[in-house]
Amino acid sequence: MSEAWLSVGGTHLRLTGDEGVRLAMSLPGMAVFASQEGKCDVEVKLDAVLPDAMVNALHSFDIMDGQSRCRFGLDAEGRYCYEFEGYGRVRFDANRPSVVECSPIANADVVRFALWVAVSMAGLWHGVVPVHASAVVCDGRAVLCLGESGTGKSTHTRLWLRHIEGCHLLNDDSPLLVAAADGVWVYGSPWSGKTPCYRPERWSVAALLRLEQRPENSIRRLVGVEAFAALQPSCPPCLAKEELLTDRLVAFLDGVLRQVAVYRMGCLPNGEAAMLSHQTIFGL
Repeated sequence: MSEAWLSVGGTHLRLTGDEGVRLAMSLPGMAVFASQEGKCDVEVKLDAVLPDAMVNALHSFDIMDGQSRCRFGLDAEGRYCYEFEGYGRVRFDANRPSVVECSPIANADVVRFALWVAVSMAGLWHGVVPVHASAVVCDGRAVLCLGESGTGKSTHTRLWLRHIEGCHLLNDDSPLLVAAADGVWVYGSPWSGKTPCYRPERWSVAALLRLEQRPENSIRRLVGVEAFAALQPSCPPCLAKEELLTDRLVAFLDGVLRQVAVYRMGCLPNGEAAMLSHQTIFGL
């Protein structure tokens, strides 16, 4: 049996298996998050032999740009399962949050997604949640740009990089959010969408910025239910499909929103939008 060690979102993963470990560590960006052997918060058992059990599907969606279908649900014993059509499955037992099992998968793209699933599920029990966002670092703190696909998250962070001195991109698709006693933090991750940006860094979160395309630039701060509604859709959707997961996610988001400002911004794809959001968030 082979093994590899990763540190993502402040959580230490031990990957075990055979070909699955080799394939996982060959993925772009994965080796950047390699860590020394010894500390293990979650074991991800790749190449595990999992029964082809019936799953009560709660949610289904396309993966690999529509090349395959994923079903999420519960098996007869109440364990969470992700089934990747034609490729295999991931299984997680909430009573054993330090273990995630994954059947043998020969496709590198599905392996990458399966590892993201492992972090999404086990991470919720370790205070770590991936967020669909583009994260930019400026003045020693991070801003997460949220929004539906195609709303301009990457465009807005690129405008920050172009027009605001001293910025750098942390992650362009799935940074990891952590709510801790000493504040809210965002970590880089091995999952960065179509932009290869794999930074093993941690930064304090200055603000969350929900973007919408509008004919003019405007920004306002959100509180209460509006702030929650701006952040929750950017979390893994399957976490909102089952009661226990939803309860844990709501508690996590409450911890985030008590400490971090949330804004909604209608914007154009121009430098003025970047300057407006930067000035509002940092008070400059």
